[in-house]
Amino acid sequence: MIRKYRFVTLLAVAAIVATSTFAFANAVGGVNPPLLGSGTDSIDKYTLGTPTYTLNANRPRNLDSVSFTLTGATASTVVRVRLIDSGGTWYDCDESGAPTISCATTAPQITAAGANGNTLSVVAKG
Repeated sequence: MIRKYRFVTLLAVAAIVATSTFAFANAVGGVNPPLLGSGTDSIDKYTLGTPTYTLNANRPRNLDSVSFTLTGATASTVVRVRLIDSGGTWYDCDESGAPTISCATTAPQITAAGANGNTLSVVAKG
């Protein structure tokens, strides 16, 4: 009887751990598999829409901005993005039109080739 009780207790603990591990997940529109930030666990607050990249009109090899919707964001949310996996520059974003977020990528200027094939990392707080 004691063995059965321990087994049921362990099973219940395993079920709680398994459900709490996957309870928080962000959705990323248009990206399969969804990649957001670092690691494998996310928070359940924001939903990131499909990013739109704007090339420079005079020098189309340069990327001037990236914009996206961030459902759950407000004008007081602080958002930053990075377009290169490691060692890339973090860019501040304009949240005044939230949930539409726009991030200038001109200081320093990033090229489309430099951003191509890398992960768009988004960090939001607020």
